[in-house]
Amino acid sequence: MSSCNATAKNQSLSGAARKTFMSSCLKGESAAPEKKLSAQQQKMKDCNVEATAKSLKGKGRRAFMSTCLKG
Repeated sequence: MSSCNATAKNQSLSGAARKTFMSSCLKGESAAPEKKLSAQQQKMKDCNVEATAKSLKGKGRRAFMSTCLKG
């Protein structure tokens, strides 16, 4: 449930599209093939997830994202 919810959130789904996606995801079906992310996009996604997990906001988040993306 949580992974389906996270995927729907990452894809910015809402309304009927989200409901349809969640239904198929929970059944184990793939509603739509996920796009392959470039290395930079994947790094950005990973850093964003980590910053959210740490509840960072404002300047602290910007500073963290900057250092995270630099590697």
